Amino acid sequence: MLSASKEKLLSFLNGSSQYIIPFFQRSYVWKVDNWSELWENIIEEYEEMVVNNNLKSEHFIGTIIIKQMLSSQVGATEYELIDGQQRMTTISLLLKAFHDATPEDSAKTWINKFLTFEDSYGNEKIRIQHSKVDSEYFQSIIQDKNNNEELWNKFKGLKLEEVEKKLENENRIVGGYIYYRHKVETECNLDDLRKYINVVIEKLPVIHMALNADDDVQQIFDTINSLGVKLTTAELLKNYLFSEQELRAYYETYWQSVFETDEDAIDFWNQEKTSGRIRRTTVELFLYSYLVIKKEANVKLDTLFKEFKNYLKDKTAEQKIAFAKDINEYAKVYEEMPDGENLAEISFDQHEKRFFHVIREFDVNTIFPLVLMIYKEVTNLDERIKILKVLESYISRRTICKLTTKNYNNLFISILSEVKKMEIITAENLLAKLNNYSDVTNKFPSDKEFKDAFYSKYLINKYSREVLYCIALYELNHAYVDNRKLNFSGFSVEHMMPKNWVKNWKILPDGITKEVRSGKLLTLGNLTLIQGKLNSALRDSSWSKKRAKLKDYSTLKQTTDYLAIENWQESEIDKRAENLFKIAEQIWKK
Repeated sequence: MLSASKEKLLSFLNGSSQYIIPFFQRSYVWKVDNWSELWENIIEEYEEMVVNNNLKSEHFIGTIIIKQMLSSQVGATEYELIDGQQRMTTISLLLKAFHDATPEDSAKTWINKFLTFEDSYGNEKIRIQHSKVDSEYFQSIIQDKNNNEELWNKFKGLKLEEVEKKLENENRIVGGYIYYRHKVETECNLDDLRKYINVVIEKLPVIHMALNADDDVQQIFDTINSLGVKLTTAELLKNYLFSEQELRAYYETYWQSVFETDEDAIDFWNQEKTSGRIRRTTVELFLYSYLVIKKEANVKLDTLFKEFKNYLKDKTAEQKIAFAKDINEYAKVYEEMPDGENLAEISFDQHEKRFFHVIREFDVNTIFPLVLMIYKEVTNLDERIKILKVLESYISRRTICKLTTKNYNNLFISILSEVKKMEIITAENLLAKLNNYSDVTNKFPSDKEFKDAFYSKYLINKYSREVLYCIALYELNHAYVDNRKLNFSGFSVEHMMPKNWVKNWKILPDGITKEVRSGKLLTLGNLTLIQGKLNSALRDSSWSKKRAKLKDYSTLKQTTDYLAIENWQESEIDKRAENLFKIAEQIWKK
């Protein structure tokens, strides 16, 4: 390392210095919370300087790490911006907002020198050079290529909360500019513009670390990550893989083409999902699934990058190129798997979507490596759907029978290993394997166990909701129904006999104790789906009143078929459990 020192931002924004963001760096990811925090820091320092006359006050904003490059253009001193691109990009957008807001030409000229410089031929060069999808947006804003005023006019006059809402649909670089333009236009005295700029370039110091040619950039990245800067597994893996000179030429073909091809792709892979109790991005879950397939062993999400490093450490450049190609192929397969908004409204005969809906609602994320491998290897759609039906039945029966999920990590890895050994992966072969299991941790519940569960097992509301939703889809799946799809989000689970039954359901049939009733009303035979939620008075009212309200709140056969019954009690709950089981048996066959 050449040096590490405290520096003002001004030292980075003058002369012919140009900062190149390496191709393997993340895209610009700052949002309103980040922009707001920086703005508050600037206003605090402005007040210290102007109101309190405190010229020594300053606010440290982080670290900037650069590495000098061999310049590719005459009249420019080029540096790789190893860390700090989010801050440097944001500062540039802020300065551009000040530039565009002021009517003073001399101020515009002064600010522009922080954002651009002239090379030896007199050509204007942008001071921070982005890569990938960010490049076009950043250059357009900084060099005003597409009329910043026209862009700003779409937001001018709106309240900040209205601006923030509209920015949800904008590129984040555009969003940063518009956010600060609104702040500058509505909160700043532009007669004092130079003092605000002075705060930015003089009062927001950073720790500046300059690397020499021999410093290991990968080690720097790892160190930054260990200190808490949120570099994702994908970013670390990308840098680790493609920083090697032999692999750099394959970056666009095998990585950028799938993970960073455009904003839609970036948004897709950065979407967050729940994995256990933790939120994970789509790309993390994909990389986890991929590595489990390759290792046929458990992989820890918390140390996923370390697992990849260990997996790759002894591989040759040729093997790493093959690895990059393989990840590319698997990622394209993963993109085709139904997810997210695609699962909001489905019909029974949309088998793939229904499978992913079931595993999402039953919280069975550990099956993803097995499913990804099946999608990759089984190209015949009919056969793949048959396999998904087998897996859906296996998971659903185990869930409804309340069999343990504690071993699911190892269970699905074991099944994955068995499937990989098959000469031909078929539903028949998979079913045969599953039917051989006999332990409580892995067995495929029999029809008797499955039926008994409908009479006696108590599922959490989330799982009951999914079971009843699938049954509702099945009952709509016939030629006399115009719309066979149901939107899942509007449904909630209602107890036909209320949990608080003692208020209005005082008569107990012969042989039924309070304890028996309180247990029976939690079973599937007493649960149904309704649109919305009944208020507490309706929920606990007598059957004569409640069934009228259930008719108003549901048009599903699982509800309406039972509303003519005069006396809803344990025998009726058992009859309904029998009917629901017969449908479930058709959906989830063994």
